[in-house]
Amino acid sequence: MKFFVVTIDGPAGAGKSTVARHVAEALKICYLDTGAMYRSVGILAVSQKKDPVDVARTMDFKIIYSEDGEKRIMVNGRDMTALIRTPEADKEVSKVAAIKEVRRHLIKKQRSFAQGQSLVLEGRDTGSVVFPEASYKFYLDASVEERARRRYEQLAQKTTPPTLDEIQKDIIRRDNADKKRPWGALTIPENAVVIDTTNLSLEEVVAEILSHIEE
Repeated sequence: MKFFVVTIDGPAGAGKSTVARHVAEALKICYLDTGAMYRSVGILAVSQKKDPVDVARTMDFKIIYSEDGEKRIMVNGRDMTALIRTPEADKEVSKVAAIKEVRRHLIKKQRSFAQGQSLVLEGRDTGSVVFPEASYKFYLDASVEERARRRYEQLAQKTTPPTLDEIQKDIIRRDNADKKRPWGALTIPENAVVIDTTNLSLEEVVAEILSHIEE
């Protein structure tokens, strides 16, 4: 049986996580949210007052699904699902992602997920650095305004979110940090299919990706 890797990259709020999960479900293969790994490192490093490199090196990261199909992020046996989707996690993720040794440890873990199975993963550099030879590469984008709106709605489901204007400013800040960092910078991977999701529904984006994979 031939295994394959699907990478989905793009900036914050472009819809990567939801799209990647649905693509993986449609293909009946494993799904990996690499952003959750960096967020977990950031939150644990701050809360435990530890070096992010040590956290990344020793982290046991798992994605499990509850009986109702809800995705849970488990790190060292601890449920981090709610903790990594907060404004605090948003602020920490770009910091730890810019640390070369953190990236080195996490990339090694990310590559291990593809051993002996097909994989859909999403992030900032999955098609350019983690799996540059991936069978299928996609880059999702959307307007800053639409990305901020999506992030606001996501946060509003769990907590009292910052204002839409504050979220938009934070997204712009993260874009700049992600594009300028010296390692694993946000970029369109070579040979990636670029999809602007601004005016597309989730179903339309998933269908577009599957159409390329099933060709």
